[in-house]
Amino acid sequence: MSAFNIAIDGPAGAGKSTIAKKVAKQLGFVYVDTGAMYRAMELYLTRNGLVRPDESDAAAREAFCRRAAKLCHGADITIVYRDGNQVVLLGGENVNPYLRTEEVSSMASVSSAVPEVRVKLVELQKKLAETENVVMDGRDIGTVVLPDAQVKVYLTASVEVRAKRRYIENVQAVKSGAQKSADDLDLEKIKADIAERDHRDMTREVSPLKQAEDAVLVDSSELGIDQVTETILNLAAKKLGRPCVITAATAGFCFGVQNAVDTVYKEIEKNQDGPINTFGPIIHNENVVEELKEKGVGILNSVEEAGTQKSGTIIIRSHGVAKETWEDLNRTGARVVDTTCTFVKKIHEIVHKASEEGKQIVIIGNHGHAETEGTVGWSSTPATVIETEEEAKNYRADPERIVCIVAQTTFNAEKFEKFVDLIAKNGYNIETNETICNATSERQAEARRIAKQADVMIVIGGKGSSNTAKLYEICKAECADTYFIQTVDDLDLKLSGGEKIIGITAGASTPKNIIEEVQSNVRRTDF
Repeated sequence: MSAFNIAIDGPAGAGKSTIAKKVAKQLGFVYVDTGAMYRAMELYLTRNGLVRPDESDAAAREAFCRRAAKLCHGADITIVYRDGNQVVLLGGENVNPYLRTEEVSSMASVSSAVPEVRVKLVELQKKLAETENVVMDGRDIGTVVLPDAQVKVYLTASVEVRAKRRYIENVQAVKSGAQKSADDLDLEKIKADIAERDHRDMTREVSPLKQAEDAVLVDSSELGIDQVTETILNLAAKKLGRPCVITAATAGFCFGVQNAVDTVYKEIEKNQDGPINTFGPIIHNENVVEELKEKGVGILNSVEEAGTQKSGTIIIRSHGVAKETWEDLNRTGARVVDTTCTFVKKIHEIVHKASEEGKQIVIIGNHGHAETEGTVGWSSTPATVIETEEEAKNYRADPERIVCIVAQTTFNAEKFEKFVDLIAKNGYNIETNETICNATSERQAEARRIAKQADVMIVIGGKGSSNTAKLYEICKAECADTYFIQTVDDLDLKLSGGEKIIGITAGASTPKNIIEEVQSNVRRTDF
């Protein structure tokens, strides 16, 4: 098979580079950052005394072009990959750190308009694409550099959206300590600059920015990075004769899990005296737990074990703990950091208050699950855990007292409603609380939608993850050919050739990198 090329064109700020990198990584293709190559040329010209001319001075502009045309032939610009990362070499020097400086940026679109400069760089780009499967982004890739690319995309976004993106980037840069001018934090000025840049790129005589006739228009104004990436990947899949892949937007860490994991890493960075331990595994994912173990983070499995801690830090995971356990941990000599999910804390508050009021507590959830056990521990009276339909049917309560019902945050929403109905049929005065978190409900609903249209469904997550097990259950009911895996190593995907759509979702404890590894593996699997 000859080299497969993907060309992505579009105006500045549309997200071309970010998207192109993700597409290349997913497919195992070489990413060629043409913008970086042009910036390297601009750096070369700057180092050789060339400065941006006054745009109103025709003579200065002409002199600039003549000098740039002569100088560019001496530039030695190459691209290599080191440890999977693209490195731009200028005369053998790694110039990646210098390509985003204001000095180089000020030359943008000026030197690139010089025909000799473009010819020099296009020659290198074409040569690379002849022998390698590449993803290349720029402003004339589909029209000039790779006119025969199998996939061409024109990626755009409104001026307003692109300006807001640039503004946010600049604000974040200032927060991180980078020096920025007042213009960089002026949204209207940024908007005007982008509009001016668009005009220059679209009206230049040599290789102006335009959509190739056979390019697919993708407007990213209201789309996320992952959505745009998947759109392009599925265009490539069709050309390659592979099934399209649909990945759930809700797949991966939920807010609570992300916060818990981030907190542990922040504690590691603080490097304070004493050990760092989590009370129970921070999340139900063996890969994350093992990685933290390698960084010196231990696991305390009981209050007795925690009681031996006279210093250091104990981190309560997002599942939360019983009230008594929380109090015991705070009586140790260690500093306690509580990362209990806000949704879980809400359940604790409901259960504690309702039990104090004399109400009977029913928790619909999994027996033995850390979150369920913790919630039981916030009831001042005995609480009942219901996991199965049979338990719901057989539940008996004092008819004179209100039954307060809550759900484990990750419980199946449909099952919860069914169990509540079964309890209500016994004539009890029930008080139902919708405590399944929004993220869980959305994740389950999206998994069901994808599974209904998929020929193959892949669910990623730890075997001990309750919410992942429920996702598998939901998907399996809609798609018979459903896989439940922890990592890409568990995936033995066998395709017959008739599959058109492969769906992917993941539990709330599944890191993004594991999801991406599975995606990449699936996209590279031939029939």
